[in-house]
Amino acid sequence: MHNEMDTFEQFLRTRRLKHSKPRHAIVEVFLASQGHLSAHDLYEQVKHKNPRVGFATVYRTLKLLAEGGLARTMDYGDGTVRYEPDRFQHHHVICTSCNRTVEFLSPELDALLRHVQHDNHFTPKTPAVRILSVCADCQQATPSQSWHGRDFDTIVSRDALQVAIANEQRGMRFYSQGLEVAEDETTRAVFGRLLGEEEGHLETLQQEYERLRQAHAWLDDAPPLLHFDRERLEGIFPNSPQHIVQIVQSASPAAVLYMAMSAEWRSYEFFRDYADKVSYPKGRRIFRQFADEERQHITLIRHAFDVLQDRTHGKPAAGDPA
Repeated sequence: MHNEMDTFEQFLRTRRLKHSKPRHAIVEVFLASQGHLSAHDLYEQVKHKNPRVGFATVYRTLKLLAEGGLARTMDYGDGTVRYEPDRFQHHHVICTSCNRTVEFLSPELDALLRHVQHDNHFTPKTPAVRILSVCADCQQATPSQSWHGRDFDTIVSRDALQVAIANEQRGMRFYSQGLEVAEDETTRAVFGRLLGEEEGHLETLQQEYERLRQAHAWLDDAPPLLHFDRERLEGIFPNSPQHIVQIVQSASPAAVLYMAMSAEWRSYEFFRDYADKVSYPKGRRIFRQFADEERQHITLIRHAFDVLQDRTHGKPAAGDPA
């Protein structure tokens, strides 16, 4: 762990970032962890070591660990990104029912992956293979208990909070990546403000989510009740770091702000639509609240966009969403 911590400190210096005490505590817990952790899982563990560490700090530190080559990401197919210390190349078999994970090594599989890439003119790398299956215990499990008569409003609230948290994480990632490479001062100011607001919203959501779980001990075992359009959610903000950097660096400042405004508009429409569809009051309130906040973001970006348009005496882009 000592060598890994030194490596991380050197990486932070290349980014001109400080190795703060909260960040040090997060890295210590992560490097000592077993299995595959979501940002929320790590946050829960770090709170026991340092209760003052916020979720946004955990999220940003995980992102830095991944960028510095000390963490790798895993997708279980459930929409949640998980992380593990990147100590050696291995593959995974994942139970889609209980998320039990088996890690394994296979030189034959590694060689096959390299050959397939080489034969199809790809740069040879050895990616981690993710095999989705169902473990023996889950195949033999008794039918799940009925949740009829439970507080469905509370379950929908939990599901709505999870959706909102996922969207805030994507928005935070978008503005964080964009801010790193944006050169125009107006764009940087807008992205910096929106990043701060997304971080604040995320902290509030996490706290509300935790209060809900603590108030209802049975909630963690309750299956999802609200099923939503995951593809639509994932398409709101550009998600690939390479894609975000390419867009921000290649487009004009006005075009970058227009893209951000369009993303916020998609987010507004997403939450507004679900506020109209959800019949349970608590869940509906959460979606309406975030629709209102996204509308405020649109107004903020629109003002900066108009300033840039006036500066260049150009015409507004066609199909203005606002």
